[in-house]
Amino acid sequence: MDFWGNAFCNNHDGHPECSSCSRLVCENLTNGGMQYPDGVVICNKCSLNGVSTQERADRIAIEMRSALASVGLSLNSTQTPVKLCGRDELNDASHHDFHDNHPILGVTRTTTTHRKGQILARNFDCILIQINLPEEHFRTVMIHELTHAWFFYNYYENLPLKVEEGMCVLMEYIWLKNLNTKDAEFRKKQIEQSADPIYGDGFREARESLKHMPLNSLLEFIRDKKKFPGRWSSFFF
Repeated sequence: MDFWGNAFCNNHDGHPECSSCSRLVCENLTNGGMQYPDGVVICNKCSLNGVSTQERADRIAIEMRSALASVGLSLNSTQTPVKLCGRDELNDASHHDFHDNHPILGVTRTTTTHRKGQILARNFDCILIQINLPEEHFRTVMIHELTHAWFFYNYYENLPLKVEEGMCVLMEYIWLKNLNTKDAEFRKKQIEQSADPIYGDGFREARESLKHMPLNSLLEFIRDKKKFPGRWSSFFF
């Protein structure tokens, strides 16, 4: 039985799972779907509500900037253009090779020019997001990438990968907790149960840290210390 209540037997183990909803992609459950060369699958059930136009993506981006600002991470007048794209562009833009949390569905593309250890220029290019993700999943990826943008514009330099990604996943989770939908319940469960040492463990450390200090203090701590606080370090910060 999958999360959505669909029963299946061992004979169907060979069907791929949708990279968005995790349903088995088959005619009966999803009316088929699209499988990309790198293994990503988007089922036709998800693509029915998929974000496939730039106009819709831009509107959602504005709304998610407001959602992020409502918990204290305002991007003010900074530019965070979003671009819908396919697998090749996302994979080419990925910041790091270590990415057990496949598939890559969103990337924040920035450039920083250094010379002799000094930063000469910093530029925010755009946020890339997989085309045809269903809207609620698109919004979740959007708030994750906007958190990366917030770190960039606020000069959080050289954060460890687990700290930055863990905080971005935490912001996804906080947003999902305010929703009362089956889809949000599914995505929260995916986050909670992730075994990924960067995204899963990073989220759990970020969530635990939030028990010891408010979000604004946690953000100040990780900028200063480049790590998550323990119980005692949060007490004395």
